[in-house]
Amino acid sequence: MVYNLTSVASNSTNIVGFFQGVNDQLMLGWFGTMLLISIFLILLMSFYFTTQDISKTLSAALFITFGLAVFLKAMSLISSLTLYITLIAGGAVLAFTWKKGGS
Repeated sequence: MVYNLTSVASNSTNIVGFFQGVNDQLMLGWFGTMLLISIFLILLMSFYFTTQDISKTLSAALFITFGLAVFLKAMSLISSLTLYITLIAGGAVLAFTWKKGGS
């Protein structure tokens, strides 16, 4: 499959339009979601190697991922469902960490 970035670039007026074109035309709506998952996994691995504590790692990675998800939703790169899943996952990990005592 050949991707035509030239047509996407010529139809967009700014960088947000370019990313929306890549998301809609080339990636069939999966660009923002895959970007969010990739950044979450990179954060998860790097925080885990630093802290060696999975509850702190998940809390920090999901907090940053949720902030990024809000930004990507504002740019219309992810769906509302993806934003809600990120919110629910972050809340669940936060509740688990709170119940554990945050240690």
